Amino acid sequence: MSASRCPCGVIAYDGEIVCYELPKQGDANGGRVIEAQRLGQKVLLEITPELRAAIEADLRKSREVK
Repeated sequence: MSASRCPCGVIAYDGEIVCYELPKQGDANGGRVIEAQRLGQKVLLEITPELRAAIEADLRKSREVK
């Protein structure tokens, strides 16, 4: 996943650039993050409570800007 192909967002986290993806509308995942990985790598990251909090903060910030 490159930054230009990240379907949801890109954040700086733990010294890395992380792309994350949310489920599409209608998915039964409850709006939770379904995928996160370091930019330029194909290995998915574990969605830890800390990473989830960073993503949620990014989502709140992007909603406030709109």
